[in-house]
Amino acid sequence: MADTHPGSASPVQMAQAVAQPAYRSEIVADLGQFLQRCEHLAQTTSLPFQRRAWLSAWYATLGRSAGRQPLLLALRDKHSGADLALLPLVQRRQSGLRLVEFADADVTDYNAPLLAPHWHQGAAPAVAAQQLWLATREALRGHDLLLLDKQLAQLLDQTPGDANPLVLALRLQASDHFGNAFSAPEGWEAWRRSLDKTVRKEIERCWRVFERSPTARFEQAQTVDQALALFAELDAQQAARARQLGQHYQLDQPAYQAFYRQLITEGHASGQVLLTALRDGDAVVAALLSVASSQRMVALRQSIGGAAWKAMSPGRLLDDGTARHLHAHGLTQFDFGIGDYRHKAVLKMAPIALRCGCVALSWRGWPGVAAWHARRWLKARPGLRALWLGRIKPLLQR
Repeated sequence: MADTHPGSASPVQMAQAVAQPAYRSEIVADLGQFLQRCEHLAQTTSLPFQRRAWLSAWYATLGRSAGRQPLLLALRDKHSGADLALLPLVQRRQSGLRLVEFADADVTDYNAPLLAPHWHQGAAPAVAAQQLWLATREALRGHDLLLLDKQLAQLLDQTPGDANPLVLALRLQASDHFGNAFSAPEGWEAWRRSLDKTVRKEIERCWRVFERSPTARFEQAQTVDQALALFAELDAQQAARARQLGQHYQLDQPAYQAFYRQLITEGHASGQVLLTALRDGDAVVAALLSVASSQRMVALRQSIGGAAWKAMSPGRLLDDGTARHLHAHGLTQFDFGIGDYRHKAVLKMAPIALRCGCVALSWRGWPGVAAWHARRWLKARPGLRALWLGRIKPLLQR
């Protein structure tokens, strides 16, 4: 008779406990081949940042700027040779150290390895994650630091509770960033009814105000030329707003401009890149750049045309209009990316947990790890950080 004691492990759990997955690491030299392998694994995920259009544009532009060089890592089944995990990385030098990080450069909202559904090879995920990390570390021999930023704690839209193996294997800290998303699997009106009554009424009021103009409309760019033209308006509006607020703005630098133009050019026809807007005649009231997969859209950059439309909350209206439009075309996951803007809370978006960390890959990397932790410690203490930046650091630099 089988043991049914509540504390006993099931046969599956016992098998997982003794299973020892075996990984073989490989640095892929050919970017085209790596992207093809990524696209194969990406069929099992809905993360747009892991699709070919995104990675191809990124490596062709930002991945070759600021001293970055591609570092394309594959973790394969040691016996069959099948890809189990792919890591789109870059390497660069900073302060004499050889750094490794994910393909990001502050344009990617979420980072994670691309994983095959059977990446853990039948073992318990925590056991498999440790073995996968050991193979990863071996492949990165010769480097000093691994920087991990905005790592998804849980993989999105895959097996419930399936964790990022890098988060399982390493002691990553909670990130300063978090994602914001909602789903509407039971229909758009069902989701609308789930909002607070005052929020629903306010959205309806704002739509009525906007639509008083006979030339007011919501639209999605239908051609690459239309998408590029709308993006140019969005970019100009964002830059003007940043200058008005005295903020540092880097998205108008050549490498960033080249990235977004190539992303739109390559991804628009496949539906992986979306440009939507509210217009009043020829004027752009609000514009939104999003990336999408078969299930999920992620909103990346949004602009507002000016103070004249502020009373009708054009940003929130465009979020609502874009999600409603895409829901009618089959998407059910609506992700408005990182940031804690008020309208995301008003629309009852659930937070997406992110993790970050800094790992020494050699003895030279340990001071870098200490400095990374010190910066995070100071950031959590604004008074001390202001003292460091305003007085102590300038004294040391003299």
